[in-house]
Amino acid sequence: MIDVTNRSSLALKKSILKSVGRLIRGLSALFWGLPLALLAEAHTDLYARAREMGVLLPLLANAMLLFGLFQIGKFQPQERIWSKAVDRSILIGVLNMGLTPFLFFWHDFPLIPFYSFSVALLFFCGLTYLYHLNFLLKRLAFMIPDETLRHDTELFSGLNRRMLSMMMICILLYHLVWLFSSLPAPVVFFLKMVENARPWLTVFMVVMPVAMTMTMVWKIKEILLDNFYDWSLEINGNVEPDGSG
Repeated sequence: MIDVTNRSSLALKKSILKSVGRLIRGLSALFWGLPLALLAEAHTDLYARAREMGVLLPLLANAMLLFGLFQIGKFQPQERIWSKAVDRSILIGVLNMGLTPFLFFWHDFPLIPFYSFSVALLFFCGLTYLYHLNFLLKRLAFMIPDETLRHDTELFSGLNRRMLSMMMICILLYHLVWLFSSLPAPVVFFLKMVENARPWLTVFMVVMPVAMTMTMVWKIKEILLDNFYDWSLEINGNVEPDGSG
């Protein structure tokens, strides 16, 4: 006689194990996509030296990040707060991908205001994406039975989000100041210095939040990998061979 309850429980466990595998795959895509996106979108020399690569690399990096989000979104989709956080991150990721080609146009025509505005919006959306990704990692850590991971992720994601909030406020203030028609000469000189150093300032501002986010992604992925093999043995060990006796 077949134990229907046991078979149903086993099927559920296998389904969960499959979603954990997708989660690990998605975290790997996020881990490698974050630095690739930072390099592709901040390193403007790419557009001068290799035009095709300068266009494709940012698109590929954002596509990798979107792939990672779609993969981790299949984990525990019934959790309402988690699903909404994933959807928000995907929406911002799609917006980033749509704005990415303007990097190429802006490099060729830097004096056109629309292209400059689009690049500034891309940078702001990138910071917003990092902000939501840190919230997403915090929610993910709370669904994993590891108290140390929860504490560390809550601490570092909170610090990261505060840093990103301050950066976004500074960026908004910087662009608002340019709207004033008459500014003191020292202020104009300072703003022009910031404008000339913008590529390097971009890297300097973003590298710390990106590094901390990558650390959290790596730690969550490693904890899942450490337990994935044991979970597989536990589930597969419960499978009884079919046959007639």
